[in-house]
Amino acid sequence: MHKIAVIADVHGNYSALQAVLQDAHEQHATDYMVLGDIGNRGPEPAACVQALQVLQPLAWVIGNHEEVYASLLHHRFVTFEKNQKAVVAIITSAFDREHLTATQFRWLASRPLHQELVIDGVKLSIFHATPTTSRGHQAEPVAKQQNFDALLAGSDADIALYGHTHQPLMRQTTDGRYIMNPGSVGLATSPQPQLAAGRAQYGLLTIDAGRFTSWTLRVLPYDVDQELRLVTREQLPYAALYTRTLTTGAFGYSNVDVTAENMTHNYGTKAQALIAADAW
Repeated sequence: MHKIAVIADVHGNYSALQAVLQDAHEQHATDYMVLGDIGNRGPEPAACVQALQVLQPLAWVIGNHEEVYASLLHHRFVTFEKNQKAVVAIITSAFDREHLTATQFRWLASRPLHQELVIDGVKLSIFHATPTTSRGHQAEPVAKQQNFDALLAGSDADIALYGHTHQPLMRQTTDGRYIMNPGSVGLATSPQPQLAAGRAQYGLLTIDAGRFTSWTLRVLPYDVDQELRLVTREQLPYAALYTRTLTTGAFGYSNVDVTAENMTHNYGTKAQALIAADAW
C-alpha cells in the first residue's frame, strides 16, 4: 500500500510544516510529493527545503514563487517599477536568497513544471497551477467545469494533483477522473477565513492493490505564536501581511495591501537596487 503525503504551498512556514510532517508520520505516510511554493513569504525557507529534501519525495514541481527565482537568475525583470506585485516578488525572493544557499536557490528554480508518474498502476499528473503554467486562476474552486477538464486534457492520467489556490478541493473531470488540491501547509486561506486561520493543510492519497482507494484532507493546528516570533526575529519583509494572513485566514496580499507596504518601506527603490546588484 502507498500512502502519499501531498504537500503544497509551505511558503517558508516551518512551524506549520513541522506539524504536517509529524502528522504524516503518525498517519504512516510511505511517500511524499511536493507541489511547489515551498519558500517565499515566510521566515524559514531553508528549514522547509531541507526538511522536505530529506524525505526524498517522489515528485517535486516548481511553483510560481520558485519561477520568480528563475526569472531573477535569468534577468527577466527588466521593467517592473510600476508593478507592485513584482516589487513584492523581488523583495521576498531576496530574503529567501539570503537564507538559502546558492545551490538550494538554483535547485528550486530548476524544478520541472509538470511531472507524471505511475504508482502501482495508477497514473498521476502533478503540477502547481496547471500542466502548462505555474500561475493563474484557472483552477480556483469556483472555476467552470471546462477548466478542470482542461487540467487532464491530452493526458491519460487517472488523477491530477495541484496546489497554488491555497484552498483544498476534490472533484472529477467530465469523464470521471479525479482532481485533488491539498490546500496550503503554510498560508491557508478561505472565503470562510475562520476555517483556515491558524491551520496547516495537506492531503493523504492512498493507492492499494493497483487502485486509488482514498483521499483525505488533513487540517491541523500549529504554533502560530512561535511562527510570529520568528517573523520578528528574522525581520521578515511584508511581516504585517504575512501575520494577518496567518491569524485571520483571509488573503492579505491584495494590490492595495502590497502597494501600501511598498510605499511605507520604500520597497520599490530597494527592489531596483537588488536587480542592479544581480546577487542571486
